[in-house]
This record gives sequence, structure tokens and C-alpha cells, in this order.
Amino acid sequence: MKSASEPKTRNQKPETYFGEFITRSANETFALARRIGGQLKGGEVFLLTGDLGAGKTVFAKGIAAGLGIDPADVTSPTFTLVNSYEGRLRVFHIDLYRLDIGAHQGLGLEEMFDDANGVTVIEWAERLEIVPEDATTVGMIYVSDSERRITIR
Repeated sequence: MKSASEPKTRNQKPETYFGEFITRSANETFALARRIGGQLKGGEVFLLTGDLGAGKTVFAKGIAAGLGIDPADVTSPTFTLVNSYEGRLRVFHIDLYRLDIGAHQGLGLEEMFDDANGVTVIEWAERLEIVPEDATTVGMIYVSDSERRITIR
């Protein structure tokens, strides 16, 4: 049961990860996401957007690592659509790349979103028709070959 002092939304968006960041390597993107993963309490939903190769899977690996999951075990679920990993919290890693917009019906997303002991990370989230109102959006944009602008809100 939550205390009265805790925020009502699941995604707490502390200032330590809410904002705009420039990362200069995949390692920096991973480290940013790992710091975020270490702060999570469960029930958070992350909507990752960006071009192919922008770092969405690296970010998902970092979130998982922050939750005590070996990042080597985290692979892009492009063909399976959903991978689940057990750590301090369960991670639902979803990749909608191969789906048409709205074709995610029947994946059980609502149940994943509602899992208070889980964190949902969705790559290619722009293909969702319905977005949870308390989700955190992570936009990744190429600044250069090695730099990314990551906006978290």
C-alpha cells in the first residue's frame, strides 16, 4: 500500500532522469538507462522512439541492468515481440518494429502496464494506438554518428 506522500502516478519522473541528455557513445546511453533502472519502483512504462540504430535496445539493456538483469541476456524482441526478464522487478521488453500501427492487440499489453512488480519498455512505441497516460516517453535523435539527444518526459 502506498503512503500518502508517494506520487499518484507510477512513473515518478524524478529530476535525475527527466530532461534532455546528450550521450556520446552506446556506453553512455547504457549508463544513463542503468541509473534510471536503479531508481524504479515498479509499474513504470517507457515508450522508446527513434530511428533504426538510435539506441533503443541499448537503452532497454541499461534499464534491465539497473534492475539487476544481466544485459547480455537482453535481446531485441523483434521477432518474438515480447521478452520478459526477472530481476529486482520484472522487465517486459516489447518491440513493435515489425507490426503495423495498432496491430499490437492481443499481446496483453494492458496486463503488463498494470503489473505493479514490472517495468514495461516498448521499442517503436509510436506504433501504439493507445498510450498509458502515466508513461514516460524517451525520444532518441541522432546528433552525429556517435552522439544522441535523448529526451525523457
